[in-house]
Amino acid sequence: MSKYSNEFKLIIVNEWLVGQNGLKKLAKKYNIPTFRSIVEWRDEYLVTGSIGSKSHKSYSPEFKITVLNYLETHSQSEASRYFAVFPSTTIANWLRTYRKFGYNGLKPKPKGRQPTMGRKRIHPLTPEQQELADLKQENYQLKMKVAILEKLKALVDQRTEKNKRQ
Repeated sequence: MSKYSNEFKLIIVNEWLVGQNGLKKLAKKYNIPTFRSIVEWRDEYLVTGSIGSKSHKSYSPEFKITVLNYLETHSQSEASRYFAVFPSTTIANWLRTYRKFGYNGLKPKPKGRQPTMGRKRIHPLTPEQQELADLKQENYQLKMKVAILEKLKALVDQRTEKNKRQ
């Protein structure tokens, strides 16, 4: 939830468009701490024709990289206007994430709550996959038998050597 409603923002932008007051006077009149907020609202209105989005947009990692590359030669507010990404702090968040995690940080995160118990989906195996699974199981069992027999042989050798000493 934003601090100011979209209707309030629109009133201020319309007042600026009419030319009654400048940005700093509007900020003072409506007790807005900085006129930069009004600049952001104005830019959003001039680019998109409205203020505030009813739904959240999701952007592809490729688009985000394009915007970040544009930042190399332009300011954040210019990039925000050029690509119609509002608020411009969204771009700052992308930049911070990119610097910390790289390209993978820009990929969308899975939505929703994690399942408490993961369900294993059982897919029928093809005959080749079933044969491979059976051979792997048989191989594992044979390795266990060999290991047991080697342990038994070592114990028997140890006992026979002990009996020879006595």
